[in-house]
Amino acid sequence: MWEKFDDLEMLEGSPIEKWKDIIFNASRNLSGIELERMLELQAIYEVAFEEFELENKLKELYMRLKEDVEFQEKVKHQKNNIAIESMAKILSENE
Repeated sequence: MWEKFDDLEMLEGSPIEKWKDIIFNASRNLSGIELERMLELQAIYEVAFEEFELENKLKELYMRLKEDVEFQEKVKHQKNNIAIESMAKILSENE
């Protein structure tokens, strides 16, 4: 999805490290809004898993998938996508 942006200097290196730079250097207000948005999403996921009694199943699945290299690559890719999306939200509001 993000392949067309691979040559942009801003996106060279780790998206997670770039995201941290933006979070730490953007205005406190914009960073705070984005971090709260991410916390709310995490809270929604956790409450949903508890409500549907999936928490224990998720923990069991996590223990099995922790060793799955292909799954870990997908998780890493998704973390990068989330970091890039988060950076875009902060930077678009900063203009």
